[in-house]
Amino acid sequence: MKVAALDLGSNTFLLLIAEIEGRRVTKVYHDECRVTRLAQGVDRNRMFHPDALARAQKCLTDYAQTIQNQRPEKVLAVATSAARDVRNQGELIGMLAALGIPVQIIPGHLEAKITYHGAVNDLVPDGKCRVIDIGGGSTEFIVGQGKGQLFGQSLNVGSVRMTEQMVTAHPISASELHALRLAVRSKLAELDPRVASGQGPLIAVAGTPTTLAAVILGVPFEAEKIHGYRMSADAVERWLQKMGAMTVEERARLPGMEPLRADVIVTGLVILAESMRHLGATELIVSTRGVRFGVAMELANENSELFVG
Repeated sequence: MKVAALDLGSNTFLLLIAEIEGRRVTKVYHDECRVTRLAQGVDRNRMFHPDALARAQKCLTDYAQTIQNQRPEKVLAVATSAARDVRNQGELIGMLAALGIPVQIIPGHLEAKITYHGAVNDLVPDGKCRVIDIGGGSTEFIVGQGKGQLFGQSLNVGSVRMTEQMVTAHPISASELHALRLAVRSKLAELDPRVASGQGPLIAVAGTPTTLAAVILGVPFEAEKIHGYRMSADAVERWLQKMGAMTVEERARLPGMEPLRADVIVTGLVILAESMRHLGATELIVSTRGVRFGVAMELANENSELFVG
């Protein structure tokens, strides 16, 4: 079955068009990611900013054309943290309706479940693992075994949200970095013991770990090079310190850096580093997959919570 799955995240919009057979992605026709910064000002105002909606409109119009050209059997967009937090979510829903794209705003626990299935499908076919998905508005933590998720939890700690809350200048001062760490640790204290005591390798999803992998490798983003890449907690910490001491412009010039992510990458790395410390993980495995792959697989499952007919 050919499906189109859209992940409308707080910082990026992703579109995957793929063939699904037996809950496995057997062929990728199109896989695209764009930084839209939908969460701009959301934490402060609980409203989508007009500029963010304009960026979303441009991106979704292009995505709708790609979907039309590819002619998938099923299409679904899921919106996550930023859309959950705003009072004017109807503007985004109306935009998608006008483009003929069905959408669901999903709760954090379902986002965690879908992320897990998308991220680990080909990395950890058997055995226990843990997944962390650092978004712009929230971070999902999942403990699972094979293809059966055991437990997932979402925390309102994200790279855009916390940058807007706590970072006033770049380079980021030592005092602000310290305050960021303390704020992240405070949120991590809310993690259910089932997450904190989870076993197995740590799989890291989304723009923070994939961008860091590209920077370490010194290459533009290439999924086949980055998917499955292993990095140590020490490497995450070194790059956190290195990028924290840079201006946004200096970060943007790093080989492998997505320029539109340069202002929030350090906050994302703080979340990643502190999460690894909290979970006792000395290494992680990067996954370039996640929500969009999970949604694609769910679309081929008639019994799915996301089934849209």
